[in-house]
Amino acid sequence: MAKTLIVQKTELPDFLPHGWKKEVAEVLGIHVNTVTNALKARRGKTYERIKQVAIVKWGQY
Repeated sequence: MAKTLIVQKTELPDFLPHGWKKEVAEVLGIHVNTVTNALKARRGKTYERIKQVAIVKWGQY
């Protein structure tokens, strides 16, 4: 049974901590280069998933 997490409107901080791409990649089960490529493209399903994980982990309320 999956845990449902409701994400409130939050913003990412101006700077993310060192190694954040690796942490996000581990959470999503993808390669770090996939994170980098999705960030460069700034669109797509993977990009949206990356943003959601980063908001949950480092978002400011």
